[in-house]
Amino acid sequence: MPKENYAWYYLGNGIETFGIDGKPSKYEMKLPGKDEILARVDAVALCASDIKMIRMGNDYPLFKNRDFKQNPAILGHELSLTIEEVGENLKDRWKKGMRVGVQPDVYMNSVRYCMGVNVDGGMQHYILLPKPVFYSDQGETIFEVDKKLSYASVAQLEPNACAEASYRAWGRNEFDKDGSILIYIGPEGDQEYTLDKELDHKKVVIFSKGNKTKKYPENAVDITSLNDAWKEAENGFEDILIVGNIENEEFEDILEHISDTALICWLAEQETDQMIKADIAKIHYGKNNWIGTTSKCLSDAFLEEKQRYELRNRGTLLVMGGAGAMGRIHTLRAIMKESPPSQIVVTARRRKRLEALLDDFGDIAKKHQVKLNIIAMEDPDWRKELRNYCKEEGFDDIIVSAPGTEPVENAVPFLKKDGMLILFSGTKYGSYAKLPIGYVASYGARINASSGSTVEDEKKVLRKIEAGQYHPDQNVMAIAGFKALKQAVEAVSQGKYPGKVIIYPQLDDLPLLDIHQIGDYDKVFEGVQINGWNREYEKKLYQKLKKGE
Repeated sequence: MPKENYAWYYLGNGIETFGIDGKPSKYEMKLPGKDEILARVDAVALCASDIKMIRMGNDYPLFKNRDFKQNPAILGHELSLTIEEVGENLKDRWKKGMRVGVQPDVYMNSVRYCMGVNVDGGMQHYILLPKPVFYSDQGETIFEVDKKLSYASVAQLEPNACAEASYRAWGRNEFDKDGSILIYIGPEGDQEYTLDKELDHKKVVIFSKGNKTKKYPENAVDITSLNDAWKEAENGFEDILIVGNIENEEFEDILEHISDTALICWLAEQETDQMIKADIAKIHYGKNNWIGTTSKCLSDAFLEEKQRYELRNRGTLLVMGGAGAMGRIHTLRAIMKESPPSQIVVTARRRKRLEALLDDFGDIAKKHQVKLNIIAMEDPDWRKELRNYCKEEGFDDIIVSAPGTEPVENAVPFLKKDGMLILFSGTKYGSYAKLPIGYVASYGARINASSGSTVEDEKKVLRKIEAGQYHPDQNVMAIAGFKALKQAVEAVSQGKYPGKVIIYPQLDDLPLLDIHQIGDYDKVFEGVQINGWNREYEKKLYQKLKKGE
């Protein structure tokens, strides 16, 4: 082991302060304590979050009030590692030479430890894995990986896990009896409805505009104005039950007062196409579940078949804003799904990135019998072109993979009435867009959202890769060595590469190379253009730079 380590420090004030004098810094190698592991950093995948942190500095939530002069950050959270030294208490489980992946965002004793943010990340030669990685509130967040896998694939487990996580449940599928519930009864009253589930929450608040004929819990509080409800649940209601018709303005008011984990159930009096304005960030970062029915029977809203999270087999898919790194991940996942959509349409503002996606994924789409189409929104007739692909009924599934409310507003008119809308990209709080909540109650539509992932999501992606069901290296657009890391960060910041950029910290002198032009760097890489990046090319890279593994 070398006695010294090298790291790229970030000093908190934009790209100009990434690296001291624009270079990596040398510091004494830290050896692991009894509950720590020292690992070699084999690869780091650059992430849009890295760019966001560099741009925002102290405005980034987990950097708040940080003194960067005294405590500079080491970024990098999408990692592929090899164990070098193991602390005394971990030697029975972990051994030198093991290749590992890690979930970077962990909690121990309810305190958040985020590698690459408030814990040192992977933009260094070697990384000290702290105690929370091994003793988190969820158990170990480190796992062994097959040595046959490329460093790049393992580094991409985290972003792929974030995509994978959007196809599972985040919210509850039952009422929270330990919380509070707001029951809204419309003008037609509750007489025709069957409320065949227990509503015995700790706090029950009822606002009725019509006759109330059902028996409600004895602790129920009746109110005469919705404004009175907000005083009853200062942190928002855990559950919302709407019985009958409701005006948009009232629904929107209710959504301002839901908890982060709220279940919203609407028993609509009749089919409705109501579009309700909601805070997109609140939904994206929360763990809500939206359910409903027009059968007037409460238990029908909770039927298992209504809880869809996966793309519809051989259906149609729209990836809105899908030419960037995460949109590409969603697209490739859909193509390689066991029963993929029959048609995928990917939109983005500019045609150039879309054409790159088509070049990279076109052949694999044909192999899986998927019609892959692209639409550039710089074309003034893009809506007409999109409608030609989905006809009047719309798409079975839509993934919004671009930030802000405009992509949501652009996507919703193209959703099939029983389709699924996934709000994948985050935005700032207070950003409102209209959502097809009427479709949820009337036709069984789904509105799903997710943020981040767990170690189990990463392991699920890992199993897919090991089984040959997924190839994340198809998404590698550029590679670079350690000294070129700042140049790579700047390129990502400028949007130069639509896919992932992989850094190899052990290869100091590797320049920033576009995968499509890597054959110019050395003829041994000419096949990358056809075969894509993989473990064999990584080995050739190490051989060329005379670096042992």
